[in-house]
Amino acid sequence: MIKLALPIGKEDDLRSLIFTILTKEHPLKTITLLNHIRKRYGKSVTYQAVRKAILQLIENNVLKQSENKYEINKEWLIQAKKELDSIYNDITKKTEKPTSIDSIKGEVSVFEFDSVNSMMKFWEDLIDDWFENFKKGDPNINCFQGAHSWEGLLHADREQNMMGQLKKKGIISYVLNVGNTPLDKYIGKFYKSVGLKVGFHPSTSSFDKSYYVATYGETIVQVTYPEELVKELDNFFKKHNSIETMNLKKLSDIVNKKIPIKLTVIKNLKMAEQINKSIIENIV
Repeated sequence: MIKLALPIGKEDDLRSLIFTILTKEHPLKTITLLNHIRKRYGKSVTYQAVRKAILQLIENNVLKQSENKYEINKEWLIQAKKELDSIYNDITKKTEKPTSIDSIKGEVSVFEFDSVNSMMKFWEDLIDDWFENFKKGDPNINCFQGAHSWEGLLHADREQNMMGQLKKKGIISYVLNVGNTPLDKYIGKFYKSVGLKVGFHPSTSSFDKSYYVATYGETIVQVTYPEELVKELDNFFKKHNSIETMNLKKLSDIVNKKIPIKLTVIKNLKMAEQINKSIIENIV
């Protein structure tokens, strides 16, 4: 869950409770939201009150309805992020900065999540946003480096759809794996099959095992996995030699484990180009 203060009412306001529930489970019916509010928060509320709060959130574009179920509107979430970024820039641009980081200019946003899977879903939403706003002539290189691209196992359909969309717009994608287990190679074949250029550069350094970075034009997304999570993922990938013997539930348990993790998003074309060069040199 993204730790942001949202202008939708007090902490125990019905709208706030509905929003909080839908960040973790979605889409949900009104009756399901009502039951969650009563059981989890001990609030004595009526169906009509919950329905009214939902309609207020829909009116403000915070939620969207699909048939008789509700979920958070991604377009609203993306716009909220842009507005927060703008506020961040307005506040920090007057602050003096050390000259040693003059070369690192641009927008910097840090998001905190309570699991690596919730972080990855938001990361994938950022890719969707980049694709939707991509215009002819924009920087068209997408590079990724990481130890274990586990999302290629748990989110295979989503990954295939995203990468297919990128290719249609003339975006060239590269994946560099620093892990080298049979499962890593299987995932590498999957990404090759959907049009990516894939390479392996095995590393045993603790930094390479924990550091994941990707570029999308001028945008850089990076995260450092907690040591505990690095060990569990490493053990999982070493233990399972094939897709047939893989325990997907175990992998799901690892990436959904409640553990704080921060995602950093930077907009800096020169930095992105340097990262691209480093990754592509180890693939070509």
